[in-house]
Order: sequence, then C-alpha cells, then structure tokens
Amino acid sequence: MPAFLAPLFLFAAAAAAIPVVLHLLRREPEPRVKFSAVALLRQAPVERSSTRRLRQIVLLMLRVSTLILLALVFARPFFASPAAAVARNTTIVLLDTSYSMSSPGRFARAQQLARDAVNGAPATDDVGVVTFADRAELVSPPSRGRAAALAAIDSAATGAGGTRYLAAVNAAGRALGGRRGNVVVVTDLQAGGWDAGDHATVPESARVEVRDVGTLPDNLAVVGLRSDGDRVVVTVRNDSQRAREATVRLTVDGRAVGARSASIASHAAGDVVFSGITGGEAAAVVDDRDGLQPDNVRYARLTGASRGAVLVVTATGDLDRDAFYVHQALVAGGADRVVPGVIGAAGSQLGSWTSARMAGFGSVLLLSTRGLERRGRELIASHVAAGGGLLIAAGQDVDGDVAADVLGPGVRLRVQAPDDRRATEPLSLAPADIRHPIFQPFGPAAASLGLVRFERAATISAAGCQTLAKFTSGEAALIDCGIGEGHAVVLSSDLNNRWNDFPLHESFLPFMHETVRYLSSARAQATDYLVGEAPPEVSPVPGIVTLGVAGAPGSRRAVINVDPGESEPARISPDEFGSAIARLKDAGATEIRQAEAGRESSQHVWQYLLGAMMVLLAVEGVVAGRTV
Repeated sequence: MPAFLAPLFLFAAAAAAIPVVLHLLRREPEPRVKFSAVALLRQAPVERSSTRRLRQIVLLMLRVSTLILLALVFARPFFASPAAAVARNTTIVLLDTSYSMSSPGRFARAQQLARDAVNGAPATDDVGVVTFADRAELVSPPSRGRAAALAAIDSAATGAGGTRYLAAVNAAGRALGGRRGNVVVVTDLQAGGWDAGDHATVPESARVEVRDVGTLPDNLAVVGLRSDGDRVVVTVRNDSQRAREATVRLTVDGRAVGARSASIASHAAGDVVFSGITGGEAAAVVDDRDGLQPDNVRYARLTGASRGAVLVVTATGDLDRDAFYVHQALVAGGADRVVPGVIGAAGSQLGSWTSARMAGFGSVLLLSTRGLERRGRELIASHVAAGGGLLIAAGQDVDGDVAADVLGPGVRLRVQAPDDRRATEPLSLAPADIRHPIFQPFGPAAASLGLVRFERAATISAAGCQTLAKFTSGEAALIDCGIGEGHAVVLSSDLNNRWNDFPLHESFLPFMHETVRYLSSARAQATDYLVGEAPPEVSPVPGIVTLGVAGAPGSRRAVINVDPGESEPARISPDEFGSAIARLKDAGATEIRQAEAGRESSQHVWQYLLGAMMVLLAVEGVVAGRTV
C-alpha cells in the first residue's frame, strides 16, 4: 500500500483549489453586439461556445493536477512492505508474583485482573505477559493470539521474592521493542517496590496503566531471629488493625524446642523469648493462616555467643562528658540491652592497645579523632577488616583526613567540614534504603527520622559505599562501607546534640541500637541473604543451605530469608508509581523510519511523478495557447 515519507506536504495539495477559485471568478456572460447587417457574418468562422468551455475545463484540470502532483513529489511517496502494512500495537501485562500476593484469594484476584487486561486488549494488538518479583521473566512473548497469554497467567504462582518494579517495567520496555502499545501492571502498589533513585524506562509512546489488587490483609510476620547468650529472641510484627496473640514455635537443628505466645499491639512489634539455647540452626514459625504465608517463618544460625562490648572513642574517654547521649542510649534496656557493656577510651590511649584487647569489642564508635595516632588508626582498621564494626560521627571533633586514614586505602573516604559562612535552612534526613538492617526494624516508623533537624553537617562521600540516608538537599547523610569482613558506617553530623537535635528524639534510641547490632554482627552478615540477593547457585527459597560442595574446603552454611519489608502495609499511589518511569524516544520507531527512508530512496516514485507533472505542464501550455 502507498505511504509517504513526508506526509505533511500533502496539505500543500490544498493549493489546487486556487485555479478552481480563479475559474469560478472569471465566469462572465458573453456580451451581445448588435449588427446592422449580418450578411457578412455568415461567411466568418464561428467558434462554438461549448468547445471553448470544454477547453477551459481541460485547462483547469491540468492546472489542478499539476499542483497535486507537485505536493505528492514533496511528500516523497513509496510503496510500504506488507510487514509494515500489518504492523500492530502491543499490550504487555505485568503480573506481580511477590509474596505480598500470597494470602488466601489474593493472587486469584490478581490473575483475574490480568485476564481482563488480556481480553480487553484491542483485537489488533499483540499481547505478552511478564511475571515479576525480585526478578522479571517474559513468560509469554507478544503474539496475536490470546491463548498463550491466558495460559501463562493461569500457570503463574507466587513465590518468596519481594517486589521490584524496576526489573518489571524495564522487561516490559524490552518486550515492546520500541513499538506503540500499553503496559498494564497488576500489583498491590507496595511502597518498597521502588528503591530510592530507581528510574525504569519505556518507549515514549507506551501508556502505563496500574490495576490495583488492594491493600494487604491483617498479617503477622517473623521479622527477627537472633541469639543473645543462652536465649533466642524472635521478633514478630503485627500489621493488623487490632492487637493479636502471636504463637511462635521454635525448631533448632530439626528438633522442636517448644512454643511461646505473646500479645502484640496493632501495627507494632514484640519479642518472644526462648531460654536455655546456646547454638544450632534455628527456624521460628508464627501461626497466621489468613495472612501472607512466606513471612510466617524465619531462619538463623545461632552462635550462642554474646555480642562484644562497644568501644566509644572520644577526646578524653569520659563518656558522661563527651558522649552522654550515646552512652545513655546504649545502656538503656537493663538486662535486655543491645550490648553487654560500653567502654570509653581516649584516642591517644589506643596507641598502646593490642589486637587481642581490641578483639573483645564488637564495634567501635569514633566520636573524636583528637590524639588518635598512626598506631591507633591501624588498630581500628585491622579490627574492622577482621569482621568488626565502626561508626564514625563526622562532628566538630573528627578530622576528615584522620577518619579517611582509619578506613584504610581500600576506601577513598572524603569528609569536608561544613562552611561556617554559609547560612542554610535546617536539613531533614530521609532513609534511602529502608531494607537496610539499620532501618528495617523501623518499618513505617522510619518516617519519624524526618523530624530530626540538622543545623550543620559535613559533606561525606566514598566510592563503592552504599548511601543509606540523604538530606533534603540531596547530599549523603549516612553511608555504609564494606571493609574486609566488616563494615564502617559514616554519619555526616555529630551525636552530641551540637549540630543537630537527633539525641532529643525518640528515634535516636532505636537508631543507635540497630546500628550497633548491625555493626557487631558484620561477620555474620556475610552468610545471611534475602531471597532476591542469594548467590546464583542457590534456589530462591527460604532456608539454611550449604554454599559450595559440602565438606569441601571453602564451603559454608548460609541463611536465606524473605525480605520482611515486603509485608509492610505502606503503599504508593498510581501517580507515584508513574513518576519513577522515564520515557525514551522509541528506538523501534527510529528503525522503522530509517527502513522507510531506504525503501523510498530505492523506489524513486517521486521522480516518476515529477516527470508526469512536466508532461502536464507542457500539455497545459498547448491548451492554454489555443484557448486564448
């Protein structure tokens, strides 16, 4: 079928109306002339008016045809290929199979919404299906028939993965291949589905539609399982509208230990404690038949050892003077506190310490670098590389160069003190990764960190480190750097109520507890994975598995758990979902355009039309000469 490379020039064909208008305006009645004698006229040649009128009509048609041909020449016509003539739009259905869809009847509703999207697609559209959780998979490539897409939806099932919209939308963009079409997302709009900074891409001509499955049901979830000396602490979160009685059953090395119950308030978390257990591989299960199923169980390898004490490095070593708020936060909780002891030391004292003495501490809090000599810096760096933890609060007592030296040459840390001459509005902090162990236990309460006001903050950056939180200005507020087997967390302000009011907020206590817990267990983190982050050779199923060949050198046991953030009830709106999607110029449309240009260039239809126009102009000249 005919097509045009520059169809806008067809509007120029409207100029063909000009000769018609002029022809109509020049239609005048023939003048009557009176003659006294007509004998002489009988011998004169007479031109019939009908013949003259016919020549004028032919002349008009020639001029109109010439202008139309000129417009066609500039429009660059060509004959499109049969494939281009039958090109269709594409509809891609994204079906959420994350475990937040696993409560009874919930995924069946999602499947019905997906079937409606397939059946409601235009009859001329190709239809494809993508299932997604941590990863996205094109289970039914785009095709004209509907049977394959419907069969893929019917055979889909939920798993233990979390929601990752970035992978899903990008998979839809690849399936569209630059063609026009629709992307229909069937999901429950989990707020954690987009990570900070995520920007998926689809062709600019694609329309994205969200079909909401609905809010999460009332749910109990096991979000924590840890050992504390000879006790095992199981943390259960109640995401329900009412207080609930949670019954937890604990198994260690395949042997049932017993069951304990605890009442947990609405939208709160509580601990269930089992005593007299010193080690082994444990699984804690909560009874919750009506809620989400994969988060009813959590696994852990119990070391049976108490966490080491915390070393707080200050200018003088006097905690009540130099680190009052930090000290009070860490000792809060009595017998149930996070650490067994908090020790203060001056930076100048560390130069005489031995590695064995430092090994007794699970983590180090560096609040001051005054007097911290080379020997002390190397001691802290070796401790972190061996699996210890380090928190640096980059306040007024911390020198940026010394702090960078503590982390060693493997991490290029840059700490720039705030400019006293620059007057700015107070900054607020927002977590950039709510799945990180420091923020994970906060759940929906992580928003309370935004109430903290930072009057001053250093500028921190480090290549290869993870940004955990940012200020409202966009600058990094908290970063996490992996060093050897340990971790170093750097805060861009102090913890002494000088540059901010953080210690005066309720969020300060859980922040310090979770940070120390994370840093003190850095060595264990190396063998703890979420389902979506497990090594490729491991099946994405919760449990305790062996990495490598069992019994061979280098093999180790690893724990795989579901992402507890997936069961949080926080949701986003469809507009917020769409704001994370970027539109790219349709690459497929560009390729089609180039193919059309090549086809038009090879056919040279415009040259034939130009030749026809020249012939019409010549005929027009002859007819016009005989009409005058």
